[in-house]
This record gives sequence, structure tokens and C-alpha cells, in this order.
Amino acid sequence: MRAVLRHAQEEVPYYRDVLAGRNVDGVDLAELPVIDKAKMRLCMDNFLSRGWRDIPHIAKKTGGSTGDPFQYPLDKRAWTHIYAANLYFWERTGYRYGDRLVMVGSPPSLQSASEGVKSRLRARLEGRVVSAAGCRIDPETSLERALTAGRAGGVLWYGYASHVAAMADAVLESRVRVPSPKAIITTAELLFPTWRERIEQAFEAPLRDQYGCNDGGIMSQECSHGRLHLAENVSIVEILDHAGRRCPPGEEGDVVVTNLHARTLPFLRYRIGDRAVLGAGTCPCGTEGTFLERVVGRQGDSLQLPNGKHISMHALGKCLFGARHVRRYQFVQPDPRRVQVRLEAEPGFDEDERSMIIGEVRRLVGSIVDVDLTTDEPMERTRGGKHRVVVRTFDGEPGQPMVW
Repeated sequence: MRAVLRHAQEEVPYYRDVLAGRNVDGVDLAELPVIDKAKMRLCMDNFLSRGWRDIPHIAKKTGGSTGDPFQYPLDKRAWTHIYAANLYFWERTGYRYGDRLVMVGSPPSLQSASEGVKSRLRARLEGRVVSAAGCRIDPETSLERALTAGRAGGVLWYGYASHVAAMADAVLESRVRVPSPKAIITTAELLFPTWRERIEQAFEAPLRDQYGCNDGGIMSQECSHGRLHLAENVSIVEILDHAGRRCPPGEEGDVVVTNLHARTLPFLRYRIGDRAVLGAGTCPCGTEGTFLERVVGRQGDSLQLPNGKHISMHALGKCLFGARHVRRYQFVQPDPRRVQVRLEAEPGFDEDERSMIIGEVRRLVGSIVDVDLTTDEPMERTRGGKHRVVVRTFDGEPGQPMVW
């Protein structure tokens, strides 16, 4: 961390001003301002290192969950650490480098925006097979994805949670058997408990969820106890409350990251836009180090009530814990006084289940908010194909605490 701060002080205009006259050996990370991509975009030149084009780097961009992808340069050295941490986590599932790897759809997290000869060679060395690339998750496409993955004989399947869940649905409905991999890793989206249940039922393979981001530099993977263990040689992760104070374990807050290796564009106390809960003590799995108890979702992925308070995705998801015939759900809020619950329901979904869900949501949002439920509206997705749990079509007030 000291090396990153020294580099920033000497080479980056923004931090040259922030750290002017300071001995970085005596600077606590908490003394630095928290930044985000909006602040960087206002004047990117202030955050780029002097002579950054001469630093070996690759072009990267975020997945566009907020509808506005962020493009940035990332040092090859920093990228190497993220990628190596990912391989380390994969190998904890029984995969070994060079084993056949099935990419479900087109997850962008391990791809560079500038795919060259080295990238293609790496894909070949890693035995990558793409199982029906694209964003469609209709039953026909999903079944073909599953069959392709099975025929490929992949040791590991890796892809969007919603894509793998759709594959499981298609396999269970078609009553076909697909050869199982050693493990399945889902990424890029929240993994609903019902999705996990159907994936493990359909493919009879252990499932591990992964959480990461390249901007900022996070890589983590779930253990058998459901905790997300962080690669602490890649970055320092803080969980901050709405006042910028560090949250104690068990309390939800904003994810803020310091990349320990990025020099082209240093990410120091970078708010990535996610909400998470830090774990306490040592994980029951025995792995030492920092872990996340859970990732709650995106900052903007919350309902805003007329009184300004917000309801998180985690709380909303609890409204459907008793729903046994719901494959996917989405909360669409056109204004603070209206919420539409969109469901993709299975056969067997009845009026009792509908009434239960509406009742739970109304209990959470209060009588002042109109709640409607439909099974006929399509789910909205990002341009990259990610499933969105909350679609809020108006701007909310920042800085309000979440409601559980």
C-alpha cells in the first residue's frame, strides 16, 4: 500500500495535491478521500499517471450494470494479480490449469477489450469452450447451452448466474441428463437461493458463487459455508456507512476498494457501487483472512419509499423465500408510490402464492405504496445480459440508510 501511495503522490495530479508535503509512511488509508467513477470521469487526466501510455496496460470496461459502462486502462501487472487470484480460487474446486473450461455465455470479467494473439493463446491453453455465447436465456437456447457444455466434457463451468439457472430449468423440464462437471462457478449477478437449488439438482455438481470487479480490483469466491473469501494480495476492501465510517462486521455498507497493484490509473478508496456485509471472526471453513458475509447488490438497486428511506435487495428477496414456484423476480418502481413485482412463474403458481408475495411486499413498503404483481411482463436486463432485481426509473435521494 505504501508503494501505491508513493507512486500516486509522485505521478498522479489528483493525489499530488491530496498528499502534498506528506510522508506517505505515516498516512492512514482512511485519511484519503473516497472516489468513484463519476468523479474520475469529470477529469480523467487528474487521475491518470504521468506517462501512463508507456506503462504496459490493457483496455478494460465495466459490465454496465448501471447502463453506463466505464472504460479505463488497467496495468498488465494488476490484471495478472486479479487473474492469478481467480485461478487460485478455481483450483480450490478441483480444477487444474489446462483442464477443459466451459464458458457459459459470454461473461466479460476475465476478458480484455483488446483481445490479441496472447489472449487467444491463453484461451487455447486453458481449453476454453464457449457454450452458446450471447444473452438469450429462452428454454431452447438454454437447453442447447447445457447440452453443449455436457458434450464438451468440461471440468469447470463458469458463467452468469441467470444463464446457468436457465440451463438448469431447461434440463429439468426436458428431463435429459447432462454429464456433470467437477464444479460450477457463477458470477456477475446475485445468485438467488432458488437458482442454486435448481442448478445443483439439475447438474449434481458443487456450486460456488464468485464476486469480483476489475475496476478497483476485487476477487473473491464462496467457500462451502457460503462466505466470500477475499484475495487480500490483490486489494484492500473496506465497507463504509453513509457517513464514510468503516462498518463493523455484520453491518451493511458501501464497498470501497484500494488496488495494491494499479499504477496506470490508481484506484485508491474507490467506491465501486456495490453494497456488502463484512464477515466476523474466522470462517467455519477454516480459511484465514477477510471475507464477506454476503454481497447485497448495487447501490441503486433498492426501492425508495416516499419518506426517502430505501429497501435493499436482500430485504426484498426475503419476501419470496416462501415462494416455491417462482423462477425469477424483479421489482420495477416508476415512482416512490408504485411498485410492480414481475415474476417468471412455474406451473403450480396459484392465487395463494400470489397473495403471500403481495402481502410480504406490502408489509415491507407500507400501505402508502401501491403494489402490483404480474407474470406477463418480461424481465429487464442490462445490455451485457445481466438480470436486474430492482429497476428504479427515477432518481433517488443519496445518503439515506437502507431498511431491512
